[in-house]
Amino acid sequence: MIKIVTDAAVRFTSPNFAQKHGVTIAPISVHCGDVHISDGPDADLRDLRPTLKGCEQEIRIESPSVDQIAEIYARLSAQTNYILSIHTSSGLIDSFRNAQKASQQFLGRMDIHVVDSQTTSIGLGLLVQTSVQGMQRGESLDKLVKTVRGMITRLYTVMFLDDLSYLARNQLVSQSQAILGNMLGVIPFLTIENGELQPMEKVRSRVRALEKLIEFVCEFSGVDHLGILHGYGKPTQDALYIAERLRSLYPSSPISQVCYGPTLAPFIGFNGLGAIVLESKEESI
Repeated sequence: MIKIVTDAAVRFTSPNFAQKHGVTIAPISVHCGDVHISDGPDADLRDLRPTLKGCEQEIRIESPSVDQIAEIYARLSAQTNYILSIHTSSGLIDSFRNAQKASQQFLGRMDIHVVDSQTTSIGLGLLVQTSVQGMQRGESLDKLVKTVRGMITRLYTVMFLDDLSYLARNQLVSQSQAILGNMLGVIPFLTIENGELQPMEKVRSRVRALEKLIEFVCEFSGVDHLGILHGYGKPTQDALYIAERLRSLYPSSPISQVCYGPTLAPFIGFNGLGAIVLESKEESI
């Protein structure tokens, strides 16, 4: 039996997926002073929004520690010798690095493969879900790892935000650039490239930002899955508009709506919107 571990930034395409399929989720929390808010597949930004908006201190993301992940591996060792541990991009948080360190404690006793997803949220969830499906078909751990690594090269992310101060906090622009950009109504786009957040182009209105997001997805002739990221417990009007437009363009592709939650909020704020695309395998060849 193979056990699958991931972290709390994950989002799935169906409710209670982790519980139904025995996926273990390592904890992540966001800290503002003495306030700690936990992430998880069902977490939204309702509790985090007022806290972080009024936070004058540094907003800190606490990844699962080496000890916490080692404890998970030790607990699972009573059930299996094989673990596939898939984590949020190492360019965003320390989950992957800490899992690597934790796995070293079990060398010679367990076969643990730790994978840097180079993505997060629903992108991470698609990797985990595919692994569960492979495990249910009786595939080996090596086969699952190969499949996941192949999928990572087909996952693409683009997001936009309406407050450049979050870019300044993460040293993607200077404070003066953020202030000027906000004054001018600039809406910047970000992508995840080789696991790192990278600035893309900028537009000057939210309407144009929505169209630009659709244009990004339309660059793909074949799509296996589309994930729409928004900052609320229920899809916003903008998120529904994006989904409707994309559904007309990709009628056979599943589209999932998810709240990106506490882990991504310190990077893109509360009114961000994004898309994660899993390019079809045939088109990526």
